[in-house]
Amino acid sequence: MRFFRHLFKKFSYAFRGMGRAFRTDNSFKYHFAFSVLVVVLGFVFNLSMLEWVEITFAIGLVVISELFNTAIEYLVRILIKEHHQEAGLLLDISAGAVLFAAFVALVIGLIIFGPRVVKFVSDLFG
Repeated sequence: MRFFRHLFKKFSYAFRGMGRAFRTDNSFKYHFAFSVLVVVLGFVFNLSMLEWVEITFAIGLVVISELFNTAIEYLVRILIKEHHQEAGLLLDISAGAVLFAAFVALVIGLIIFGPRVVKFVSDLFG
């Protein structure tokens, strides 16, 4: 029983951290909103099992990157009180990781949804 209480505590800390990121980081909110949109489109376009795996991976990559970026931002705020060039570089690099993850997710999304959207538009107007 003690094991499950300990496990529950660990999960509650993780969910609390995710909630904090969602409440305090606008970028996290945007990525979350796009993730919901992609999932809805996945159902609309009836993705295959493999495509769902790819989309899930892409969403996970972006969300994980954004969580690490947010954690690094908090860490820098705690440790660095005045402007520090290396701290700025650290923040830029972590933001760059999120940007790259979002770009990879965009490419995956275009590969999966692009042909479907083109067909949908051509059926609509063709």
